[in-house]
Amino acid sequence: MRRSRESGQVMPLIALALAVLMGFGGMGVDVGYWEYVQREQQTATDAAALGAAQELADSGCTNWSVATAGADADAARNGFAGGANVTINVQTPPQNGPYAGDACAAYVQISSKHVALFFTRLFGLAAGQSETTEATAKAGGLGNGCIYMLAPNQNTNFHGANVVAPSCSIYVNGTANFNAGNANAAFIGEANYAGSNNGGTFGGASPVSMLPIEDPCAEIPGCAYLAANPPPISPCNGSYAGGSVLTPGCYSNLSLNKATVTLSPGTYVLSGSSNFNQASITGTGVTIYIPAGATTNFNNVNSMSITPPASGNYAGVSFYQVPGNSNGVNFNGSSINIGGLIYGPSASMNYNGSFGQYTVLVAAYANLNNSTGEDFGPPVGGRYLVSKAVVVE
Repeated sequence: MRRSRESGQVMPLIALALAVLMGFGGMGVDVGYWEYVQREQQTATDAAALGAAQELADSGCTNWSVATAGADADAARNGFAGGANVTINVQTPPQNGPYAGDACAAYVQISSKHVALFFTRLFGLAAGQSETTEATAKAGGLGNGCIYMLAPNQNTNFHGANVVAPSCSIYVNGTANFNAGNANAAFIGEANYAGSNNGGTFGGASPVSMLPIEDPCAEIPGCAYLAANPPPISPCNGSYAGGSVLTPGCYSNLSLNKATVTLSPGTYVLSGSSNFNQASITGTGVTIYIPAGATTNFNNVNSMSITPPASGNYAGVSFYQVPGNSNGVNFNGSSINIGGLIYGPSASMNYNGSFGQYTVLVAAYANLNNSTGEDFGPPVGGRYLVSKAVVVE
């Protein structure tokens, strides 16, 4: 009889222990689901802030009502439409924080009042749990970048440089070194910002941390067209036989050493190894295309003045080195003035000289060390090649 009574006493303890274990298991399921909902809501919040900031970029940071509509639409596309259980608060400009009053920034807060749970409702949370997420995005400067450094683990150096870009933005996915350099830009963002500017001085925005930015090529019609429709590279039998004019075509191992040449309007495909040492080069309506494996060196040129096509499929593109071609490109000389897009997303660049045209520089990373002034001017008529918003917090 004693053993029977002891057995009867153990069973309730086992049942209680099982109930506790099931409770913890159920709580684990609810916490995991709660974290999942939080991630989804944060994604929607980031998208909404980006949508608002992109609308600001496209309107020159003046149309705040369109920015709010853009935020609401992007939140809904990501599963969080405003309604009884979801509240979307859009502030353009933000009212608090480091971007308070910034006409080119947008703050978004999404609050969901009843995140449904499964097991913890048994312990007094039948109505679910509330969740609030927030994000701030900024249209770089006026939403317009002029320097895009895409490599995440490389340094871009502005040692002693004097970068003048008051109407556009500098984006660096790695780290920017401003040792004794000067920069005047509307926005300077670094994905690996360490909090130190190494003695740099800033006439406009100071560097801040940002999320990595993508290659802008898809947003530039001429660049996107070249990516999808490259010019023919075979046959490639063009050669320079002297003279003052070069015509469009495909050139293999082109050498213009010490030559004074005008490039006629059109597209120049440069395969093999090209060299322009001590050359003087001018061209209007010109696109230079560098295919896979080719190398191009504009090192030590006497002068170089290039403007891209103003219309047509390659509009706005002056230099295009295909993605995946990591051969370095040098633009070094006493008088260099290249307008439009200079594109080499996988390449390192040395970019030094005198400028002044509207230029957008895209590279993996670069050295910009010209102390006399690297002037990234505004576009004629205010038509920027790319307007890009980024999440800043």
